Amino acid sequence: MKTLSKIFQALLGVVALSLTALIAGGRLAWRSIRNRWKMASKWVRRTIVASFFLIAVAFAALVAYAIYDDAKGMWYADESLSDDVVVYYYADDTYRVYNKSTEKYTTPRIDWVTDAASGDSLGVYAVDDRRGFINVKNGEIIIDAKTNDYEKAWVFSEGLAAVMKDGKVGFIDANNKLVIPFRFDYSSTRWGDTGYLFHDGYCIMTNKDGKMGLIDINGSWIVDAEYDEIWTAHSNGSRIFVNDGKHGVLDSCGNVVYPAEYFYIDILDDGFVLTKDGRKWQEDYEGNVVNPFVIDGVNSYMKYPVSYSNEYGVEYALSDYAEYYVNRNSGIMNRITGRPITPALFEDVNMISDKLFEVQDAETYDWYIIDLDGNIVR
Repeated sequence: MKTLSKIFQALLGVVALSLTALIAGGRLAWRSIRNRWKMASKWVRRTIVASFFLIAVAFAALVAYAIYDDAKGMWYADESLSDDVVVYYYADDTYRVYNKSTEKYTTPRIDWVTDAASGDSLGVYAVDDRRGFINVKNGEIIIDAKTNDYEKAWVFSEGLAAVMKDGKVGFIDANNKLVIPFRFDYSSTRWGDTGYLFHDGYCIMTNKDGKMGLIDINGSWIVDAEYDEIWTAHSNGSRIFVNDGKHGVLDSCGNVVYPAEYFYIDILDDGFVLTKDGRKWQEDYEGNVVNPFVIDGVNSYMKYPVSYSNEYGVEYALSDYAEYYVNRNSGIMNRITGRPITPALFEDVNMISDKLFEVQDAETYDWYIIDLDGNIVR
């Protein structure tokens, strides 16, 4: 135990001597530095002070730049307008257009920019809630937003672009010449903006009540604004129109092909698929029925109960009938012949015997019993 005590005391002595040496050395070093500092010329001292000052200024500048870049700096390339032109998005929700070929920005900060329509080269841009046009091939502003004071603008189609001033819509050409005067009422529908694009010489136009019609390239009404909706033209020029939730078709000249009395209409390359009163069929462009029975799908083959026992419960037999769908409503068809027994007007369908069905009306939700010919039994 005495040996350990002596070893511990020796270690303490070594530590004390080491600390004393470090303190003595530190004091000597400090005196040397102080003496050298006093002997140094004033310009050396000023240089050192200036260096520390410049370092502080540089650090403050870096912090300020980081804050600015976070609030205003560029984040990423948002999209490409063409092979040479890209749009850069900034942290403050603004954009700039950049030409990679010339390595120059072609616009100041703007609010947004769109691509051009297919086959055209002018897109729309916005700044300070005003619209202008930009060439998407080189990024250059063609029609200045601030100069022309357009409240809204849409892309060019067939040489014309719709623009709005003082709440009225007119059309300009690529030279910013007013071709169709500002005389049309702008109205946002439940589908949003109509787009005001010409297709085969006609453009969807609205009145102040939001009703839609068609105008020609001279600004004359070809179809009066009396429809709730007119859809974009199909490749053959036909358009779906809607009134009171019912669908119809206009041909490429604006004439009514089918009145607005159908639940839905699909335009195909070789005709139309019409849906009405729980039935769906296909006609060609001349109005000939080419497929009298079109369905959305078959749910399952139908079975009916044939017996009951305590051991096995209800036993079923497979029938010759199946439940089919049109617009999510059910109908009954003969699965052997492929012919419908009833239209698809039911919420639910069950077979209760080999000759009777139980059906629920999709509108009233009332239940009925019908026979194999679709007649109501009770």
